[in-house]
Amino acid sequence: MFEQSENLRHAAELQEQNDYDGAIAVFSEAIRDNPKRAEAYFGRGNAYEAKGLLDEAIADYNAVIRYSPRESMAYYNRGSTYVKKGDRIHAIVDFTDALRIDPNYAKAYYNRGLAHFKNGDLEKAKTDYSDAIRHDPRDADAYVSRALLHLVRGENDEAIADCDEAIRIDPENTKAHGNRGNALESKGDLAAATAAYSEVLRINPSDAKALANRAMVYFKQGEYQQAIADYSQAMRHNPGSSKWYCGRGCAYAKRGQTDKALADYGEALRLDPKNVEARLYRGLTRKAKGDRDGALADFSEAVADDPQCAKAWRHRATLYGLMGQLDRAVSDFTQAAKLDPSDAATYCQRGIANTRRNELLGAIGDFSKAIELRSDYSQAYYNRGLVYMIKNQLDHAIADFDAVIRCDATFAQAFYNRALAYKKQGDVARCQADFAEAERLKQAAAQS
Repeated sequence: MFEQSENLRHAAELQEQNDYDGAIAVFSEAIRDNPKRAEAYFGRGNAYEAKGLLDEAIADYNAVIRYSPRESMAYYNRGSTYVKKGDRIHAIVDFTDALRIDPNYAKAYYNRGLAHFKNGDLEKAKTDYSDAIRHDPRDADAYVSRALLHLVRGENDEAIADCDEAIRIDPENTKAHGNRGNALESKGDLAAATAAYSEVLRINPSDAKALANRAMVYFKQGEYQQAIADYSQAMRHNPGSSKWYCGRGCAYAKRGQTDKALADYGEALRLDPKNVEARLYRGLTRKAKGDRDGALADFSEAVADDPQCAKAWRHRATLYGLMGQLDRAVSDFTQAAKLDPSDAATYCQRGIANTRRNELLGAIGDFSKAIELRSDYSQAYYNRGLVYMIKNQLDHAIADFDAVIRCDATFAQAFYNRALAYKKQGDVARCQADFAEAERLKQAAAQS
């Protein structure tokens, strides 16, 4: 550890008072008196780093290492400066050298972990965070960072455990409460997530991110007015978030306040013209208002901005279907299926378009693929049953309507169409029974 003379103590006091220029002057004078004085270079490097003069700081830390090569703090500080320059490779080398000299240096483990995390090397990051905790079990930040790593890996219970430990050490740690809320939200425990975000806001009522996070949870719970209030409060603290305007727009849309929703989507797109989500939601809102041309423009722009977005192709395909442009609809559904081959709804909707084009074999193939992906997809069974009816393949049609009824015993149209199939087969008893059940279900629905 460095020894400090009177003038170096004075320079350190100036630095503590944020008089970095004064500190640099005193450290520089000490260096002129003794060009090999490592502690003076170290102090001046700290002052340069505080002023944001990173290259000058690195040069001084280089001098410290030259004259005092066993000083672990010099490697640590130089590594931290490299992090500020965005050079994580050199930073990791320096933190490693600091640990080679002092294997108990908890902060070096922690900061090397941060660098590994930002480089995407999660295993090394986890090891370093754990070593930092082992050497300094009272460091709440290490628990918070390891919790974030667990979140990225989908390890929600482990993330919550680390956040709980961080909160035990530092009850006012907003990052710990916030990450805990993220993990609880990912687990689907929305009430507990709301409480966690509320705890962040108790500590810091102007935390815009916590307000937006709580707004998203309120939205998921169907509490749209509370979501709107939180998004609005978040925007007062940070008016530049396109994502939050989009979120509030969705909440307005759910409450039927379409003009306000459209205004928010428009503001989201003004702030970020490439916000595909806002463009899609505005397109859906325009479609619901009957503005098909406006909706088509939005969906087409979304496709142009992000050609890999399956939802953009699917929404445009659906609109083309409504507009009677069936060939374009099928083409867009096909592109959506290529991008997301696991989306059963895309195949089902393409099947409807193919049915309307009288491409019945293609339609049956589409509905069958949807059913393969979702064995309880009653609408796909129903639609395939209708196509089989058109083709007069009555046994297949009846089997599909049977499947619909197994999935949903209140599906009146399934009973009605099965009755028609039985009628064509001459099965009078079953036909009459199904017609009666279809009528009963329709009356029950009308009275409810």
